[in-house]
Amino acid sequence: MKSKTKIFLILFFISFFFVKNIPALTLDENIEEIFSNYARSIVLVGVSRGHDSEMGSGFVVDEDGLILTNFHLIHQASKIYVKLKSNKTYVAQVVEADPKNDIALLKIRHAGLRAVRLGNSRHVNVGQRVVTIGHPLGLENTVSDGLISAIRQLDNGITLFQISVPLSPGSSGGPLFDLHGKVVGMTTSSFDGGQNLNFAVPIDYAKSLLRQFEDKAIKRHFYKKKLTKDYIRDKSHRLAMKEGGKAVVYVIQPNDTLFSIARRFHTTVEALQNTNNLSDTRIYEGQVIQIPSSP
Repeated sequence: MKSKTKIFLILFFISFFFVKNIPALTLDENIEEIFSNYARSIVLVGVSRGHDSEMGSGFVVDEDGLILTNFHLIHQASKIYVKLKSNKTYVAQVVEADPKNDIALLKIRHAGLRAVRLGNSRHVNVGQRVVTIGHPLGLENTVSDGLISAIRQLDNGITLFQISVPLSPGSSGGPLFDLHGKVVGMTTSSFDGGQNLNFAVPIDYAKSLLRQFEDKAIKRHFYKKKLTKDYIRDKSHRLAMKEGGKAVVYVIQPNDTLFSIARRFHTTVEALQNTNNLSDTRIYEGQVIQIPSSP
């Protein structure tokens, strides 16, 4: 009986020692893997304001050239540049912005980029280890790690992650990864009066901004680029078959309103709404609507 107890204790201590040492190895391997997978997804953002210039970080969220960064970095910039890890540089445009949460969405004309994976900031916990990749003081592709020191609720209702990850000028706009390689925040600022008192914006705020852009992209850019004469002809034919006659199909143009369309086609707004199952008068560029045959 004693020998069985001794064997059990030996196995217990061996397993305890083995399990205890797994996290350190896994942590190092995870950070190396995150850097290997996503270093090329991190960009250097340069801005010009007259004779002044500033640098920061950003990260690719869509392979077609969508990039997230801080709003304060690009605010009032006369020109915005984005430099990829390949050293290729592009002029960027601001396509969406959320000044309250210090988030901006940029677009460059380049496809085939490697996008990061976005996580869920609601699952972030105090004490959780996180990793950043950025360009502090212009030192490109610098990787650092630290902890979620606290989750702060500000008076204006905004939530910020307080982090112990070292940040410097140029780090603003970089991604904050969890150890699964998902972005849970965006580095945004430091407190000059303290050591390692740094902050990040929860990624859920940025995901909300992305959804806004995607909605507009679907309503404007997608239809503008993808709708062809063949598509419109086919839709017109299908509508005609459905209605048992000839259907008139119209693609919404910039500055169109239901009122102006109604006047143009000698019909009414109510008839347009009923024909197209519109609950209100909102329409968007690129939308295909059917023109009723009579008011």
